Amino acid sequence: MKNSILYLFSLLLLTGLFSCEDNDADPRFSLEAKEVLTSPTAGTSFVLLKPEANNPINFTWTAAKFQPTNLASTTYKLQMALSGTAFASPVNLGSTKELSLETTVGKLNNFLLGLGQTPEVSVDIDLRLVANIDDHIEDVISDVVTISVTPYNTVVIVKPIYLLGDGTLAGWDNMAALPMTPLDSGRFEIVTMLSADKQLKFISSLGAWAPQWGTDATGTTTAGPLVYRETEAVPDPPAIPTPAVASQYKIIADTVKLTYQVFEYGDIWLLGGSTPAGWDNTKALPMAKVDDGKYTIDVMLDPAVGNQWKIIDERGAWAPQWGTDATGTWEAGPLLFRETEAVPDPAAIPEPPDAGMYRIEVDIENLSYTVTKL
Repeated sequence: MKNSILYLFSLLLLTGLFSCEDNDADPRFSLEAKEVLTSPTAGTSFVLLKPEANNPINFTWTAAKFQPTNLASTTYKLQMALSGTAFASPVNLGSTKELSLETTVGKLNNFLLGLGQTPEVSVDIDLRLVANIDDHIEDVISDVVTISVTPYNTVVIVKPIYLLGDGTLAGWDNMAALPMTPLDSGRFEIVTMLSADKQLKFISSLGAWAPQWGTDATGTTTAGPLVYRETEAVPDPPAIPTPAVASQYKIIADTVKLTYQVFEYGDIWLLGGSTPAGWDNTKALPMAKVDDGKYTIDVMLDPAVGNQWKIIDERGAWAPQWGTDATGTWEAGPLLFRETEAVPDPAAIPEPPDAGMYRIEVDIENLSYTVTKL
């Protein structure tokens, strides 16, 4: 009898211990109140402005309340989605254990553009909070607050400037002026042919002579100051002189620092009887690199002045050089490479039948050339 009582007592004790362990491992809790987004409130409208990109935008909310109250601290995730999408693809604006979160105008703008929204057009956005205590406990999701936001355009539109003058391919026709490529902070460049001992200027708008940029008495064929003429009421500044050798040049104009640079631009060189350089290899014309092994030049070719043309690798030297063979025509054909003076010259490439501006394109890796009348 005593043994039976002891056995029952032990069994009850063990059962109680296991019950305590189970309760400790799976505490019971309840949600008393969901978190509530208090700012911004529903219906708030934001018009985002680029000059305010670094300004803060604050979001605040009340805490989710649970029982018991001594649970681990709650983490809140603030989510955004296009209104009406049921948060199928939410954007996380951030997470915190606090009751507020700060982002910036610029970051919110980038989020909206990333969702494919059109700049300067208002869009409705749904906001919600996701509260989490533990990975094993289901998240608590707040009610949705809908606001409207108008993003701005982050694309910087750079107004071009144009090159013209009797030393350029455009002449003094301000409707045909050549557009220059923007670089950075008011700097522009162009690679183009310049005629010898002529002039050039820059203009701001096709068809208009103001605004424009010229130089002063200190400006040279290679560098100098830019003088800005804002309106027609201001006298024209002097034009910039072109170099003494007709060739291909890179021209850089800095409209912020008001300076310009002009320097000959080439890697391989064009010469021949029908070109402006003639057969003088010290005056060969530089070709512009457009890709690995590929070069181009826009040039005046005149069969009445002389015949044929070739490519040389170094100005002033006859080797290495490229010519063609009997299958080459004035329009296209193979290039033949002559590496050293010890190798016989390849045939020169035929000139076109008519004088005019032509685009010559060569590929010194695949050994081919094409000529197109412009």
